[in-house]
This record gives sequence, C-alpha cells and structure tokens, in this order.
Amino acid sequence: MNPAIIPWALSGGAAVAVGFARFAYALILPAMKTDLALSYAQAGWLNTANALGYLLGSLLTIYLIGRLGNKRLFLGGLAVTTLSLLASGLTRDFTLLTVFRFLSGFGAAGAFICGGVLSGVVGTRAIVIFFSGGGIGMLLTGALLPWLFDFAGPGAWTWAWIACGAVCIPLSLAAIAAMRDIIEPSVSGASAAWPLRPCLPELAGYFLFGLGYIAYMTFVVAWLRQSTIDTLPLAATTSIMWSTLGVMTLLAPVLWRRLFNGRRDGLPMAASMLVLAAGAALPLALPSILGIWLSAALVGASVFMVPSAATGFVKTNLPKPAWGGALAVVTSLFAIGQAIGPVAAGWISDRSGSLSTGLAVSAAVLVLGAGIALLQRPLRDGQAA
Repeated sequence: MNPAIIPWALSGGAAVAVGFARFAYALILPAMKTDLALSYAQAGWLNTANALGYLLGSLLTIYLIGRLGNKRLFLGGLAVTTLSLLASGLTRDFTLLTVFRFLSGFGAAGAFICGGVLSGVVGTRAIVIFFSGGGIGMLLTGALLPWLFDFAGPGAWTWAWIACGAVCIPLSLAAIAAMRDIIEPSVSGASAAWPLRPCLPELAGYFLFGLGYIAYMTFVVAWLRQSTIDTLPLAATTSIMWSTLGVMTLLAPVLWRRLFNGRRDGLPMAASMLVLAAGAALPLALPSILGIWLSAALVGASVFMVPSAATGFVKTNLPKPAWGGALAVVTSLFAIGQAIGPVAAGWISDRSGSLSTGLAVSAAVLVLGAGIALLQRPLRDGQAA
C-alpha cells in the first residue's frame, strides 16, 4: 500500500469502532426509544452496556497485548464489532440488544486502542488522522439515517443497524490491509514499565472526558427532537448537524496540527476539551438552528482530538514497548467514565424532566477535565524509563 494512504486506510478502524459502533447510536436512539417504548434510563443503559464492553475489552487488552500483539487484537476487534452491529438489527429483544451493544463495545476497544498504537508507529500525523477517521462514520450516518427514519418511520431502526454493519465490512478490510504494512511495536511476552503517578493529570482528564462527552453524543439528537426550536424539517436539521460533525472531524487534523505537533504536556488535551465543552453547552445557551449547527462544528472539530492528545502524550513521553500497555490503561479509565456517563445523564434527565439538565452537567464535567489536564507536565527522561 502507498505509504501516504496507510494512515487514511487505517482510520477505517476508528470509523468502525467509534463512528458506527458508538456514535451512530445517537441517531438511531430516538427511533428505538419510540418503537420499543424505552425510558431515558433504558436508552442510556444500552450505551452504558456498550461502554462496559469497551471497559472489559480495554482491560483484556492490557493483559493480551504483550502476548498476541496489536495486529491480532486490531483484526479481532474489527470482526467482533462488525458482526455485533449486524446482529443488533436482527432482534427487538431488549436483553439481546444489551448483549450486542456490549459486544460492539468489547470489540471496539481492541480495534481503537491497537489502531492508535499502530498509527503511532507510522508517525504523529498518522495518530491524528487515525482518530479523525471516526468522522467517516458520522458523516455517512448523518447523511443517510435521518432520511431513512423520515421515510420509513421509527421501525426502520433495525435496518439502520444492518446498514451500519454492512458499511463496516469494506472499512475493516481497508484497515486490515493497511495494518499489514506496519511493523508490530509490541514484543511478544515483553512490556516496558512506565510511571503512573507523573501521568495522573492526563489520566484524570481523560477519565472526565469519557464521563462528560458521551452524554452529548448519546442524547443530543433526542434533545433536538424534544426541543421547541423553530427549525427546518427535523430530518434535514439532524442530517446537517451530524454531517457537520463528521466533516469537522475530518478537518480537525489540519485545524489542530500546529498545537499537537510534538507537544509533550497536557495542553493539547486541555484545549480540545475546552472547545468540546463549549460545543456541548452551545445549544443550551443559544437554542436556535444556528446554535445547533455551531455546536456540531465545535464538537466535531474537537471530540476525536482528545484521544489523539492522549495517544500523542504516551508516544512522546514513553518508550515504544510501553505504548500498548499504557494506552490500554488510559483507555480503561476513559471507558469507566464512558460507562457511567450515559446512564447518569439519563437518570439526571429523568429526574429533572429535561435532557437539558443532563447536557449541562456533562459540559461542566468537560471544563473540569480540561482544567486538570492543563496541570500535566512532560515526563523527564528518568521518569519515562
């Protein structure tokens, strides 16, 4: 494969693991909620199940990455994720949907973590490109799914999941083809020690990112549907919003290139989380069609830059043999926050009677996380050894 194409082909893994397995749920959720008569807490629970699967997958990655290597876990993660998305469209049973959401998160962990490690081997620019690949899934789902539900009604959510799984097949094949040309960074049976305490601000910031961002990505479309904003037809508003998220995600590597280039401290994470918090809060402060689309632009430009910042911090501060294990630990903390976020936001929204309350709390959590990440300093050579 042409070396210039490898990062973009590899980013298909992020599109599968995040763009489809995680974020497509926000577009499909309103139809599922209507058709299956789900409460907000039940809707949040399905995404929490996905996050719990992601957490278990992250913890197993810590254990397995030195034994199996990044490439095998990347391939296996893509296969499990794709199959579970297809299966989600074949049942209406809440218990089975919970299982399939869990499995999609479980597979996505290996694909996302190990894809990030493999992109780090290619270079810093490839890290940002890999994570921005999630925008591919967001762009495709945003352009198509709202119109599917507008035409076929809420019962079409089963076909939406099947379509997502079908698109993941060629994206996975492209990512696997790109993976073959990358040198495996993990040595079988070996791993490098790395210091936990000096990395605490970065770790805490990433945990709060997982806790805060997921409420917006889970419930913002449902919030839009229940709001009284005078907009275009709902399908058009939702499609433009989600497509804007996807487009800005793909443009993010260019927008953030200077700040992310070679920095070893917590500023990239703090800056991207502040922009994300502003985007999450904007529809509440400016409840209009302009506020919604500006919100989508800010969130799209920043949401995947936070994992890019975490991966860049690991790559620039730790030895290569430690990358896989360190990223698995970092991602596990993120996954814990992500598991708590949807059900907590759903519970807060049920108690208050408004999704706006849950979204406001999530924006505040992101601001707190940005402040903590800003305390992170580069590791000294002795610390990183």
